[in-house]
Amino acid sequence: MDQSSAVGATTISSSSLSTTSNVLTHAPDASHSSDMECIDENVIIDEITEAEPTSVTLRFCKRKFLRPYVVILAIAGLCPSSSDVEFLGRWVGHLQTFLVLLLLIFGYMLQFLCGFRRDHGIIEPIQHLPISTTPGWTITTTTTPDVVKQSPNWTIRDETSDFLTDSGNLTINLNREPGHLGLLASGEAIFIYLVPALLHLNGFILAVFIYRFADNEQLQNLIERVFILSSNPRRLVLTLWFYFGLGLVWLGVSIAYVTLIGIDGVTVFERFLSFGWTGGLARWTHTGELLRALLSVTLFLHDLVQMVVIVSYGLMCYMLRCYLKALKEKLLLHTIEPLNWMREICEFRKLLHHLNTKISLPVASLTVLNLSYTVSSVAHLFHNMRACPINIFTASLANILLWLVIALVPFFQAASLTVTCRQTQSCGHLISIRPFVHRNTSSEDLNTVLLYASSLKMSAKLFRMPVSAHYLCFLVLVCFIGVLTFGMCLNISLGRL
Repeated sequence: MDQSSAVGATTISSSSLSTTSNVLTHAPDASHSSDMECIDENVIIDEITEAEPTSVTLRFCKRKFLRPYVVILAIAGLCPSSSDVEFLGRWVGHLQTFLVLLLLIFGYMLQFLCGFRRDHGIIEPIQHLPISTTPGWTITTTTTPDVVKQSPNWTIRDETSDFLTDSGNLTINLNREPGHLGLLASGEAIFIYLVPALLHLNGFILAVFIYRFADNEQLQNLIERVFILSSNPRRLVLTLWFYFGLGLVWLGVSIAYVTLIGIDGVTVFERFLSFGWTGGLARWTHTGELLRALLSVTLFLHDLVQMVVIVSYGLMCYMLRCYLKALKEKLLLHTIEPLNWMREICEFRKLLHHLNTKISLPVASLTVLNLSYTVSSVAHLFHNMRACPINIFTASLANILLWLVIALVPFFQAASLTVTCRQTQSCGHLISIRPFVHRNTSSEDLNTVLLYASSLKMSAKLFRMPVSAHYLCFLVLVCFIGVLTFGMCLNISLGRL
């Protein structure tokens, strides 16, 4: 009995232990399954919270940045206003570009016919050149007929003789000579009108080809990457409007200068009539006002195209700076792995190469034109250095400042991007002195990043040459010393011209 009871007790105890062990084993299984469910739910929630802000950011980027930017480019005729690849949308964009091209060419011809010079900013009246002088007679040549202004209309006195006499002066009307070519008779027309027109037209055609065909979605790729990496996307949108706002300010000042100071209706009309075949058009009423309005509109379109191309280049330089700064910040905070950071740097180098080899081409053509206008305006201001005094608050100085500002903007933007690229070389040293942030990173990876970052040789280029802030500051210093030297050596007045 004792043995049987002992055996029964042992069996009961073993059974109770087994049941207890089963209970204990079942309890961890249940908790483990609940933990797995919670982990799965957290993973799903994390995926939603990570994917949703990205999609929201991309929608915000497309609605607030990409669409307005494409519309601005379309106004200048550089790319279609719609991103759709429909047949009608493509041909409407091509037609818009073709119309802008025709208006640009018409503007070049109208500037030549009216004698408007962008370097001087004004239309100079036709000079009467004396041929010979005799007692009682003065013989002069003129390239315009006798014009009488009757505001607001224009009337022309049709003369039947090639020799006009007026109070003892003999004037030879050269407009009646067959084959008279007006301003074409001067070789200066090549450098004053033809070459600047070709430079401006070349910049427009290159910009159309790059933004419409050769871009390969590089611009959209850059903007989307910067928006995803940026901690404040609204600031990027404000920067877009700030850049183009400054461009509109320059455009408004340029057109106000041209309209109020540069274009004179009487001189425009006289220049236009210097060509023999324009005599029939001169008989129409309001011809002078019509010429002045057409010239103002075409000059506005020329400046608009130039402003959009240059501001777009500056905006891309700014986006590349933001992209590089965001990558540097993520590496220092260890929110990106070193291998992924090096991959992103490779993508940045592709975008930088696209900027240096393609986007900079139309900017370089327009910059040559603007620098030529600036130097020519300075030479025009000091062409008569013997005359004293030289007035500094004149229309010529305003014209110099206009062309100088638009000419130096690409250099300053490229120099700022080069400074940011040079700062990236120190990323390897910065993460090496932060052991607590990168404590989980192996020393091999740290050394790899250090060597890779130190070997980076990146810079923004214009005219296929790196633009450095040091050389740019030195050039500005030389210009300042030159202006100061001229001010000391010349007799300068504060009056009007």
